[in-house]
Amino acid sequence: MKQEKKVPSKNSGQLSAREKLKLKKAKKANKTNKKVLFRNIFLGMLALGVIGLAVVAIMVASILKDAPELNYDDLVPTGYTSFIRDQNGTVIQELSTGESNRIYVDIDEIPTHVKDAFVAIEDQRFYEHNGVDLRGIFRAVFVNLKERNLSEGASTITQQVIKNNILTSEKSFNRKIIEQHLAIQVEKVMEKDEILELYLNTVGLGRGTNGVQAAANRYFAKDVSELTIAEAAVIAGITQRPTAYEPVAQPENNRIRQEIVLNYMNEQGLITDAELQTALDEKVYDSIQVTNQVFLEQSDFSYFVDEVIRGVAADLEAEKGYTNTQAINLVYRGGLDIYTTQDMTMQGIMDQSFADEETFPPFEDDYNVMLMYSVSVQTADGVKHYYDETLFQTDEEAYAHMDLLKETWVTGTDTMIADKSLLIPQPQSAMVVMDYYTGHVKAITGGRGEKIGNQTLNRATMSLRQPGSTFKVLAAYLPALDTAGMTLATVFDDVPYSVKLGDGSTYSPKNWYERATFNYWGLSTLRQGIEWSMNIVTLKTMNAVGVETGFEYLKNLGFSSLVENETINGQTYSDKNIVLPLGGITRGVSLLELTAAYGAIANKGNYIEPTFYTKVLSHDGTLLLLNEPETHSAMKETTAFLLTNAMEDVVKTGTGKTTRLSDMPVAGKTGTTSDSKDLAYVGFTPYYVAGIWLGHDTPERMAHNKSYQQILWQSVMAQIHENLETRKFNVPDGIVTKNICTISGKLAVPGLCDSDPRGSTVRTEYFAIGTEPKETCDVHIKVTLCSESGLMPNEYCPEDTLVDKVFTQRRIPFAPEEWDPVNRPRIRDYGYEFPITMIEEYCNIHGPSQPDDDNPFGEDEDNVIEDENNGNGNGNNRKNPDNNDEDDEDNDNTDDTADSFIDIDLPIALD
Repeated sequence: MKQEKKVPSKNSGQLSAREKLKLKKAKKANKTNKKVLFRNIFLGMLALGVIGLAVVAIMVASILKDAPELNYDDLVPTGYTSFIRDQNGTVIQELSTGESNRIYVDIDEIPTHVKDAFVAIEDQRFYEHNGVDLRGIFRAVFVNLKERNLSEGASTITQQVIKNNILTSEKSFNRKIIEQHLAIQVEKVMEKDEILELYLNTVGLGRGTNGVQAAANRYFAKDVSELTIAEAAVIAGITQRPTAYEPVAQPENNRIRQEIVLNYMNEQGLITDAELQTALDEKVYDSIQVTNQVFLEQSDFSYFVDEVIRGVAADLEAEKGYTNTQAINLVYRGGLDIYTTQDMTMQGIMDQSFADEETFPPFEDDYNVMLMYSVSVQTADGVKHYYDETLFQTDEEAYAHMDLLKETWVTGTDTMIADKSLLIPQPQSAMVVMDYYTGHVKAITGGRGEKIGNQTLNRATMSLRQPGSTFKVLAAYLPALDTAGMTLATVFDDVPYSVKLGDGSTYSPKNWYERATFNYWGLSTLRQGIEWSMNIVTLKTMNAVGVETGFEYLKNLGFSSLVENETINGQTYSDKNIVLPLGGITRGVSLLELTAAYGAIANKGNYIEPTFYTKVLSHDGTLLLLNEPETHSAMKETTAFLLTNAMEDVVKTGTGKTTRLSDMPVAGKTGTTSDSKDLAYVGFTPYYVAGIWLGHDTPERMAHNKSYQQILWQSVMAQIHENLETRKFNVPDGIVTKNICTISGKLAVPGLCDSDPRGSTVRTEYFAIGTEPKETCDVHIKVTLCSESGLMPNEYCPEDTLVDKVFTQRRIPFAPEEWDPVNRPRIRDYGYEFPITMIEEYCNIHGPSQPDDDNPFGEDEDNVIEDENNGNGNGNNRKNPDNNDEDDEDNDNTDDTADSFIDIDLPIALD
């Protein structure tokens, strides 16, 4: 029987040789197929990668087409803090706008721990990468995918330099590509420290500051070189979100960031554990608040700085062709160095004196206060703004009114968002101190009370007010001495006088020294006219000089607000009129120009334009502006001396006695308008000239009778001159002296002028060579009288009764008794004049009278007028009712000088 062949089952675990071969071939084919598949997948992926890279390359190339051309100069930040410096070069004010509050500092001036703080928190691999941090990018991609936004930027310090100075801060893929591309280019040509320097001077650090130096100043009032590790971490912590992390308003947030920065520095081996702990313990936030308070208190510019900014901007327009906007931008953000003329010691003295309320009229006299109050209110209909401006007699009344306004403006569910109040005391005042040798303004204040805000009203430079009697010297006496052939000894008669005005009307001025005993001085020299601020003598001088001449002298002294001829509302105005020297002009003048004009007298006749700064340097240190003031001769040196010498008498014995300094000579001139709305005084020493003004912002009569403006002037100038060597005003070449009679203005006659019943009228007077008098006094006369009758002697009067008496006799007669009794003038010196009623009156005690034809004076009998008061001219003591005066002197000066006037009832003086 044939044996059946056995076939192994599948589960037997055994394969035939054929099956094994077949299976082997199948496995080999499968392996081959996998290789092919993997190869194809790889090739496919490679192709896709190449295509992707090509696409990316194309995309990047397309994006980079819009990339700006890299100019390395563009990496340097623009917009810098400008500095205003005093006369010694010390910074007194920093100027900036938000993006320009930057003070550039070189990398070697920045401490290592400051640099490390920024690198630790912003770019810890800064010194390793080539401008782009790949690890940072992967981290950023992961975070952005997780957060589904572009919150994480992975910007290196180099990229931030690009972004801050060339690109925008927009968060976009395109900008990031451009930023990275430019960063790599920068790293190829710049050292790391150069890049870090740009970054540390560019980065925004809150509160409008840019760069570490500005931030150190703002938050710690320090130079960056003085920052501690803790302070450096505070500033470095601001960078990510300046608004949220700035340490003034957000100290808690900043503290969290500061600790992160410090821990990063410690982890990266930049500071030790001990340094970490010391920094964490440091009380930095307390000092930040103190610094911030000081900053706020000093944030408003001074009047001086305001004026410097205006002046520099105006000169940039005039000399460099900038528009006003360009000029202002350059001043505030151009990194300028502006060197001013300000003396901070003098400024401090002035500020302190103006802060003393005792130097101003008290509450019961003139004090009142202007309230300026504004409120912003959130209402259901939106934000509403309110404003009120009211004058009150006391601060308490102003505050009560303010409370009432708040109750009226903020009602129901309304919320007050903000309010601002300003109390402006009245009367106001302003002052200027100048070095007249250079034209440099040394100190200035534009008002009393707190100054809130910048570019506010500067009453010393911007307000035009009436100069009063200060114009007498400038418009009348200056040209009289300089070109009109007059001298300080020239005499005019201070008696009633009328002038024709431009409109055809007649003006009859009166004098400020109106009183019961007299209201006119009589024969007076120009020196006395200056000393006692005499209106009529001034107008007679002006008439002799000529209005046109006086006007031109004022123009030559720098006055820019004078009106030559102008029609306003159909009415024509002109300051070219006979009353010009009394100071009532169309617009008024600025205190600065008035002070500079008197500075020309002090400076030997040379006018120098007042200046507030000397030079301006650009950000790179080059000279941008050199301020050389305009200078010219305004008068002869001899004229300047004569006026100075006469104005010394104003201070020694005249209307300006309150301004005397203990050892230092002072020359000056008072100025008070007839309605006491403007009070002025300008005076100078051998060192400085200073002008001061007092009055209400809205002109109104002041009721006080004390020269507060003179008291304040004296207070400031006494302190300024406290440690200065005493000097005298030098007598220049071309000046001679002569003994003259102050009644005639001519050479004194011994036995006559020195025997005047009032005392000697002989004075040693100064003259410019060639102007001294040649003739002798022709006003004093000597008359022999009978001592018993007091009349002219007759032939019977005994020899021992005859006495010689000295009288005056006007060259141009004036007889007050010819006036009606109501308006009869009271002439101060008329009692010393030989009475015309005595011409025919002979002794009635000794024998018969002399015949009528024996008249020693040859007077026409028709001119003889009976005098009801024995010829003394004082028969009527009523005041002149004419109140049409342009200038009154200070009331307290009237009291001060009362003892120097003698009321004479007889021809013989009562000493």
